[in-house]
Amino acid sequence: MRTKLGTALDIFILVIGPWIVYTRINDMMQNGVSVYPMVSVVIVTVAVIFSIYNLYLLFGRKQQDHMKK
Repeated sequence: MRTKLGTALDIFILVIGPWIVYTRINDMMQNGVSVYPMVSVVIVTVAVIFSIYNLYLLFGRKQQDHMKK
């Protein structure tokens, strides 16, 4: 069973993740590509993808629970 904290963290990642990716890409455009911003973009993108997947599963399960009732 998922916790409310896990759901809150997923939502937080969805809110802050795209902003981090945007600022890192801006940084790479201005200063050139380096390892740290590139790794940051990859890690945050993966975190956002997993967050979307987790929330999709959560809401899918909630709808199935409501259909059973």
